[in-house]
Amino acid sequence: MAETFVNPYTFVPLPDAAPKRSAPHGHSGRGDLLSGRLTVTITAETPLLVRGITADDEQRPRLPRRPDGTVMIPGSSLKGALRSLHETLAGGCLRVFDNEFVPGYRASANSDEIGTVRLAVVVSHDDEDSPPELELCEEGDTRTHRLHQNELLRLHSEEAPLTSGDRLEVTFDEHTGKPSEATRSADGDWVVFLSDAGVRDKKYPYRAHIRKLPEVSDRVRVAPEVWQAYQYAIEGADDLRTQRAHDRGADNRYVPVIHTYQPDGEPKTRLTLGRRWAVSKRLRPGQPVWVRVDERDRKTVTAVRQAMIWRRRGEYPASERVGDPALLPCEDPHRLCPSCGLFGSADTSGNDSGHARQHSYAGHVRIGDALALDEIHGREVTLPPMGVPRPGSGQFYLVNDRNTQKNASKHPLREWGSVADRGNEPRRLRGRKYYWHTPLEGSDPPRRGQARTHQLDKSRLISEATLIPRGSRFRATLTFTDLDEAQLGGLLAALQPRKLLGQRVWQHIGGGRPLGYGSCTLNVDSDNSAVWRSGTRYGATGDAVPLDIDGFLAEFDEWARGQAPAVRRLWPLLGKALSPETVEPDAVWYPPGASWAHRDGDNEDGKKFDEGHDFWKQTSGEELRRDENSGQRRGYPLTPLPDLSATEQSMEIVTDDRAVPLPNQHPHPNEGRKGKRT
Repeated sequence: MAETFVNPYTFVPLPDAAPKRSAPHGHSGRGDLLSGRLTVTITAETPLLVRGITADDEQRPRLPRRPDGTVMIPGSSLKGALRSLHETLAGGCLRVFDNEFVPGYRASANSDEIGTVRLAVVVSHDDEDSPPELELCEEGDTRTHRLHQNELLRLHSEEAPLTSGDRLEVTFDEHTGKPSEATRSADGDWVVFLSDAGVRDKKYPYRAHIRKLPEVSDRVRVAPEVWQAYQYAIEGADDLRTQRAHDRGADNRYVPVIHTYQPDGEPKTRLTLGRRWAVSKRLRPGQPVWVRVDERDRKTVTAVRQAMIWRRRGEYPASERVGDPALLPCEDPHRLCPSCGLFGSADTSGNDSGHARQHSYAGHVRIGDALALDEIHGREVTLPPMGVPRPGSGQFYLVNDRNTQKNASKHPLREWGSVADRGNEPRRLRGRKYYWHTPLEGSDPPRRGQARTHQLDKSRLISEATLIPRGSRFRATLTFTDLDEAQLGGLLAALQPRKLLGQRVWQHIGGGRPLGYGSCTLNVDSDNSAVWRSGTRYGATGDAVPLDIDGFLAEFDEWARGQAPAVRRLWPLLGKALSPETVEPDAVWYPPGASWAHRDGDNEDGKKFDEGHDFWKQTSGEELRRDENSGQRRGYPLTPLPDLSATEQSMEIVTDDRAVPLPNQHPHPNEGRKGKRT
């Protein structure tokens, strides 16, 4: 039986209908509204990762502290956590959301993708917003016009690295037509192109494409729309990730080309063959790029790419995948969702018609720093590498129906814009992301929250941190003004969701949630809290209002029944996502690439365990060539993340790369339908 794991995150579905937006109460101190303060105690159920803004002599981030030395959780961190939970409870808008987001994908290696591209060299490029001028190379043979890795090793040295775009003089074998020898020359009429070796098969030697420059210059200017398509395509490229860009430095435009070579039955060797240009939004003179040209007009460039097998943009932006438009970020301060009406709405639209017009709304809740109740001694830890979220992985981030699950297509069904999106409407986003709470048996940080032996070799991707230990306690004061009873109930629900949901739940504060950090419980101290009618600030008389937490929660519940029934129906699922008892803590890990027995193995075993490439590939929904003998369909059937409503949250570990038959599954019903865009 295959081993299983539990993915670190799940999704609480988006409601079919969000509550209607309405005018907020304003800040005029209406006598019938409520104001007050709430004292809250926070207990760390797992270590907390809350970074300070200073570092010690060893450049290790310190714990955040007040001037008197008291460890604290900044009020901004607490507010962000409460608001996020309130948005789910009340059906608030997706405040931190890019309406226009569309992911890019690496194209597959087939003749349609690589058969009609040509190499070109950048002549000039003023800035990233304007198209570059290119010089087209002569068309070449993709099979013979390549340099073997042995020749690249001879040309490259640390003192004078071989760089993609270098000019060469090349001699060819008269019998095979393949290059026999190359020398570097500033006046050479051949150009070498070095690409990333990371996806190359280790069994085969690396070969670099070369193309000849024309005797008469053949320059072309890229059209603005083609250049914009290039800019879209590079979004999400690994080279543009913040950490990698920072590690290279502003002046380092190159990335080493290192090929791990291991023919069958022979030892593994790492070959440094030269350097390539990092993917960037601005190209440099002399940099080689691949282009696609119009079949009729051979001087009209229709696509620019930085690899022969490049990236393509998906279809249907995020704004078209949320269902009810009322879930999109609020923009009108006079019509706000429940969460923006409580916590405030920032103006993210910029200037309006050239005028600096504000569209913001001040919130009704102020949250102070949470101060430690006891002396805290931080625990130092080296964090493992953390990648960026990849919403383009549609097997996890999109809702996939029965026609899509376990199916496959030429373009992987996981992609935004695949045939699975060509029905009446594109697939919806799965919902709001929540990370599982994973209780610890001991006091040590979780295993997945510490860098492992093989990861320590990648110092540019790991980071140092100081943790707040489990069991630490903090106290914070929240003040609120001009809330009605249901709004105060919603705030209390975000502070103590267990009372509303009727079960044991935890909440996340701070960073490191994928690593098992940040789980907390919050308790409102009724004896040190107070509520009064807002009008008393302006001379009105009246007694204090009792802090009846259950009563205010009932008001919020009644509001949800009437104004947000579709949201309220999701509360049991939210409770499941917040419960520390839903999944087995030790089973939670990002998709492993090997058996659990390898998790704590030596460098190579541990590295294999942490490489999930095979998992993402084999769950992508990509159909391969049919079996030559039987004609049976085969490929990588799309395997979705389990729904939060499912009893079983585990998935099978993928330990090798193999295509499987697709029995009892017809091609997707949308095959043959045209997409919305290309």
